[in-house]
Amino acid sequence: MAASAQSSLTALAVFVSLEFDMGSAEGIYPFWRGRITAEHMAQESLGNVMLEDSMIGLTPKAVITLQEPTHPTHFKPQRLEVELSVASLSDHATCGSEMCKFSWYAPMPFINGSVVQRVKVKSIEMGSQHLPEKSVALNVNGYIVTTEKGESEASFGNEILAVEDVLRVGNPSCPLWAVVDHAPVLLLAGIPGLKVVLMTATEFQHTSIIEVNIKSSSGSWKCLQVESSMIQETVSTESSLFVRHNQELYRFLGNYSLLPLRVPPSDAWEQVLTAVCVSGLVPVSLPHHGREYFYVLGGGLQSGTVYRAEVYDGDVKFTELVDSFGFTACKFLTFFNNRKRRTVNNPSCHVRSAALNAQTVVTDFILVELLHQDQERSYILLTLDDSDFHKVEILPGFIVYSQRQRHQERNTLKLKFIGMTFNPSTGILYIWGNSLIFSYILTWEDGQSFWHDSGFPSGQMIKYFTLSYDGTFVFVTEQEELWWGKERTETVFRLRPSQGWNEFSRLQTLSGDHSTLTVFYDRDKELQEVLYKVDLDGKGSIVKRKIPADEILSFSQLAVLSECPFDQEYRVPRIESFNRIQRYSVTPQLVMTPSELHTTRSLALYQGLVYHLLQLHAQYLMVTGDPEESPISRMCNGLVYKDFCPYLSYNNVSGVTTDSKGHSHITPRLPDRVYLDRAASFSFSLFIRAHQLILESIGERAVNDIRMFATVPDSKYLKVTLQRYVKLNHGGVLYKVTVTEKSMVESQGFPGERLLPFSVMFRTGISPRQCFQQTDQGMVLRGLENLPVYIGCPPGNRLVFDVRSTLQESVRLNRRNFSCLNPDPVTPCFYYKNLLFPFFLVQDVVLGESRKFLGSYTFKVVGGGPHSRKNIRLYSPEEVLRYNSLNYRSKKARILDVKSCEKGRTSCNVTEEGFFILNASRNNGIRWLCQPKSPCGDVLSKNPVGAPRFFFIIEVANRDTDTYCSHIFRFELIVYDLPMSTSRKCYIFLVSI
Repeated sequence: MAASAQSSLTALAVFVSLEFDMGSAEGIYPFWRGRITAEHMAQESLGNVMLEDSMIGLTPKAVITLQEPTHPTHFKPQRLEVELSVASLSDHATCGSEMCKFSWYAPMPFINGSVVQRVKVKSIEMGSQHLPEKSVALNVNGYIVTTEKGESEASFGNEILAVEDVLRVGNPSCPLWAVVDHAPVLLLAGIPGLKVVLMTATEFQHTSIIEVNIKSSSGSWKCLQVESSMIQETVSTESSLFVRHNQELYRFLGNYSLLPLRVPPSDAWEQVLTAVCVSGLVPVSLPHHGREYFYVLGGGLQSGTVYRAEVYDGDVKFTELVDSFGFTACKFLTFFNNRKRRTVNNPSCHVRSAALNAQTVVTDFILVELLHQDQERSYILLTLDDSDFHKVEILPGFIVYSQRQRHQERNTLKLKFIGMTFNPSTGILYIWGNSLIFSYILTWEDGQSFWHDSGFPSGQMIKYFTLSYDGTFVFVTEQEELWWGKERTETVFRLRPSQGWNEFSRLQTLSGDHSTLTVFYDRDKELQEVLYKVDLDGKGSIVKRKIPADEILSFSQLAVLSECPFDQEYRVPRIESFNRIQRYSVTPQLVMTPSELHTTRSLALYQGLVYHLLQLHAQYLMVTGDPEESPISRMCNGLVYKDFCPYLSYNNVSGVTTDSKGHSHITPRLPDRVYLDRAASFSFSLFIRAHQLILESIGERAVNDIRMFATVPDSKYLKVTLQRYVKLNHGGVLYKVTVTEKSMVESQGFPGERLLPFSVMFRTGISPRQCFQQTDQGMVLRGLENLPVYIGCPPGNRLVFDVRSTLQESVRLNRRNFSCLNPDPVTPCFYYKNLLFPFFLVQDVVLGESRKFLGSYTFKVVGGGPHSRKNIRLYSPEEVLRYNSLNYRSKKARILDVKSCEKGRTSCNVTEEGFFILNASRNNGIRWLCQPKSPCGDVLSKNPVGAPRFFFIIEVANRDTDTYCSHIFRFELIVYDLPMSTSRKCYIFLVSI
């Protein structure tokens, strides 16, 4: 979010319960409304439970997590959570009894620039009737518009209300393609016979069937394909939707208010790549450096071509993947093979899939299929980087596997590949078809190797493949079988059909017929299934249910899986220091009624309380700071919020940012992610305790057999050290683990931008077997834990101007107090004749801590104006050089000089452009010059009794190399008592005579 951006609340009312629905209260529009519901409880008992919980203080809380957008130009990268205690409001405004039925409400904040967020409802689990934790996506839907009649409708099509008129039980499932964690709207295609898609902004908690308004032209003769009436494929990004229909690609832009785009929203579907026959789309699920990608495969006469689509701010750019000679992948292979064989042999060539690796530079992986004259297929993997194709690997043509029956039988499977998926955090490239093979691309410098995932039978074809990016993956076959796997292991397991699936279906019986529409991982990394269900009356509906993969696997009779023989206990110090989540906690104000029920007016005050809290958060991102301030206390020290801040304190509003130093969290698992700056490290301890039954049967050997292993995807950037301590008295082993960044990244970036993602895997156990453990959340797979690590400048850091220290040091060293006329409450003022000694702070807005900046930096004037702020203008790059650079001393236009550099260029450190490089550990005296040709060289005062003043815009950029953070910020200074130019003094003297 930009520094000037303000927090905002949208007009949205949502009813929250265990089954989410829409609802509202009179006069209270942007609030969650929640009520406990359960089929086995009567409505009267529900009210009693809610009243009892409210009276004893066991009311639920709503935790809102705001997702940072893909494009950081609209939103400074940050991880923000707001925990809101609910307020009770009567369902009937005229009810005067203390036993009124009521519902729970909490404000719903939105921040400009963020269109994706998650809401988790939880309660204090102390009573017999507590609200179970529930998580739901609530995204800003930029594709819904309001008509003149006040009705809501989709802007890109017409909604079909009768589900049974569109869907049929038994239709094949389709993949759900979207940019993970950033797409506010999900689209599902593949509905046979109709030009419709399923649209949802709540991860299929609510689903609409939209007939897409595409006026598609008939299939071109170049495309060589029969015209179809269905939408074949869709891809959802943060700002745009893409659909493929009749080998044509269309785009639609949402009408967002919280996500300002460079391009205007669409009124209709726009065809893109008009000269290309599109045979397929390939998604890229993760954004890279503020941009989203996907691939477009050519068809018809353009078969063998592939395009990379790059989406930024709603705009899309297509790049055909050709090398420096203009060769496509197929032309490159044809030329390469013919030159090698010296004979003409041109097999049929097709590009089957593509993948993207953009951690440091953009590298494309291209899977090419060659169909030879003898109808044999071969597959080649190419890479494209620096405008050159590289032949990485000729993929294996068959796999030899064994089946143990009465005799040992050896069979061969001819491989056929149709898809490819890449995980940049682990560096694993998956290639799938009638088998699944994978390779670690980060080790390709030492030689390429592909491994085969055992367990998948021959005779089936994988239809689509889905990564959770949390260590697991699933894929669906053409026979609608569902398979599950764990990354960096070599075995996959079948979830459906299986014994565990039968138990799952028996416990969650669905009345009527049903079939699967899609399978996907939600933002909580939980496996979800979307179903079409028809009840006994013929009424159709779309439902979503969680697939408990761990419990299903634990039911299956697999020798490789067993009950967990140990317990794990993690101790992680100061989690907020590494996961960079900034938290606020807000409680509604007290009400004086005996029933303690709120009114619509008091809820409006609660809403305003949250609104102003986020305003303070936005203003905390300003460029001036104080070593002792916090996000809330920053504005409390001023005059504007002098009455509001005691109100915050009275209502228990706080920024829950960190625990006391040295305190450790005891958690069942590691943080969801860790950010590491240059040479930083993350340490934690893990105690593995063997079960008492195992100790009694095996004894000391059970403890000695406990081992922990760590796997790093790329040892160039990360190092993991394990220290093992055997604790026989406690029946376990203590591991102290440290993950260290190795300072191998050459570039710097802004906080939270251009991070390198990695995933470190920790494997624990008495044996290398995986194991399951029963917890309060159900059966959980233990023994394998993934720790996402992001290398670069962590979000939530900033470099700011330390006003207090600068004023204090300037007064002390100049031996003169500053008593400026008409002082500005925000901008500090200084005298022209005195040296300026600037100081800066490195602030951690997550922890609420500050430290003095001691690195090197450049200090230059990039704008200014006389007398008042309205006269300020920014200087052009040429003017900035002329006013600041030592290279332009002959121009007589310099604004400032440094005392230690007065003897010339060789007496101080300067950049190639001639800008001063100052060291913050020294007292750098900046002297104002205001030479005759500078903007401040001749400023007359408008007040006869007052000295003239000039507003300067200062830009500071750090130059230190002990961090990956690149800080560039600007702030204002006021300089008083500017002297009169020599020529003007002479003129006045002559006039006076």
